[in-house]
Amino acid sequence: MPNSGEAAAELAHRWRMEQMELRSQHEETDRVDFTVSEADGTISGLERVGGVDISYPKDLAHEAGGTAVVTLVVLSFPALEVLYEVTESVPIDTPYIAGFLAFREIAAYRQAFARLLSARPQLAPQIVLVDGNGTLHPQRFGSACHLGVALDIATVGVAKNYLHIDDLAGIDARGLKRLFAVPPDDGCCSRDVKLAGTSGVCYGMAVAPAGSDAVNPVFVSVGHRVSLQTAVAVVRACSIHRIPEPIRIADQRSRALLRSIHQEH
Repeated sequence: MPNSGEAAAELAHRWRMEQMELRSQHEETDRVDFTVSEADGTISGLERVGGVDISYPKDLAHEAGGTAVVTLVVLSFPALEVLYEVTESVPIDTPYIAGFLAFREIAAYRQAFARLLSARPQLAPQIVLVDGNGTLHPQRFGSACHLGVALDIATVGVAKNYLHIDDLAGIDARGLKRLFAVPPDDGCCSRDVKLAGTSGVCYGMAVAPAGSDAVNPVFVSVGHRVSLQTAVAVVRACSIHRIPEPIRIADQRSRALLRSIHQEH
């Protein structure tokens, strides 16, 4: 019988093969039913933006077993008012393995989207912001890419924390924070830093959303069926605070239910 280390290695190998298969279907160009102006980033035709998040209890951060909470919200655009939401507890039967977070979360996300499409199909989002990474990932295929390809929907990865990748030599979280703490010369609060590797590959953007007084950037990357330009434009347009509203609200809802569950126990 394999030990836990051997079992994890075998699982990671199986997931890597599946990840490579899904990655072969990955699209990094716009296949959406709205447009973004190259001149000023104005968005036309976008009416519904989704956001997804999963909250875990501390004792379930890396282990399988137990219950987490998933939230899917759909917001109107540009008003950013909640049109639909589903928040529910979900079993977590899969351990966390670095580089393969999507395999832990995809079943919960599928369930949330199935509920939406069954109850209110007319409110299906035109694009979904995912609390996690897309192409800002060692394999350029993080949770946002996985979800997008699996469900054939347009997705954007929005991470709160910087994921270090060996190819991104010379770029670190502290340096980015210092850079964004200094006001730009032109007085514009909207700016971004391209996260390009020594290989020349672009993984995403560090973005301080327009209208936000936050110092720390968010890390935006392509999920599926969108270009990086469109991904950044949508994140900026959905940002009142540091975190774009679809993800901020989804995070609030999932954390609230998680607290309630633990208080009951």
